[in-house]
Amino acid sequence: MLVKSKKEAKDVLNFSAKIARLMMAYGAEVYRVEDTIYRILGAYKNIETVNVLINYNFVIITFIYCESNMTAMRRVTLGDKNLEKISLMNDLSRKIVSGEQTDIEQAFSKLEEIRNTKPYSDITVVLALMISAPFFAVMFGGTFKDAIYSCTIMAIQGYFLIYATRFKVMFYLSNFLGAFLATVLTGWADNFFDIQHPGSIIIVGLMPLVPGVQVTNSVRDFMAGDYMSGIVGVMSATFIASAIALGVIFGFRLS
Repeated sequence: MLVKSKKEAKDVLNFSAKIARLMMAYGAEVYRVEDTIYRILGAYKNIETVNVLINYNFVIITFIYCESNMTAMRRVTLGDKNLEKISLMNDLSRKIVSGEQTDIEQAFSKLEEIRNTKPYSDITVVLALMISAPFFAVMFGGTFKDAIYSCTIMAIQGYFLIYATRFKVMFYLSNFLGAFLATVLTGWADNFFDIQHPGSIIIVGLMPLVPGVQVTNSVRDFMAGDYMSGIVGVMSATFIASAIALGVIFGFRLS
């Protein structure tokens, strides 16, 4: 493919910046996003000297077209992890690279459709969490009766996280409150019901808060040589872990 004008070159640049920002926001790894942008821009034969710098906080893309240096920078705001949308964006990028998708305006429209794809309903998310709860409870030493209580705790935790995201509660605060809520509810339930291993139920309530994707991505970034992104990811996961720990401590004091 060839870029036919400077306007089209700017559109390609803006599209690349937008898809990179969205992929990062939905939880993609840094090296995966950088590779995607290099492949998209590499599909245009008259775009030269492509450089991409991506972090958890920003996206910078630059290239040369007709001896003109073009640069775009976007601020990244991390949101909910959504692997389905990442997969759909990967499919769109592959179509561009293969030449199946050549109209950049149409690519913008498809990207917007992906961004506006509705997530699973609240009840579906909560039910999925409730199904996983008994297995986590037994895994961490709970009994069958503890597993039943864990379903209730997980349901309440699930709705809390859904509304915390909907009302844009600060991520650190939502993790602290989530851990605090799980600990307090388990402590109160232990006062009224015969719970054998309350610790296993507390762990169940903490599982949706654990930054597993963040830690995994950070390790992959280190392995790929993206040390700055890896350090930022590890620091972010450490702050989240500290928020969870503080929530549990305060919860134990109150319950």
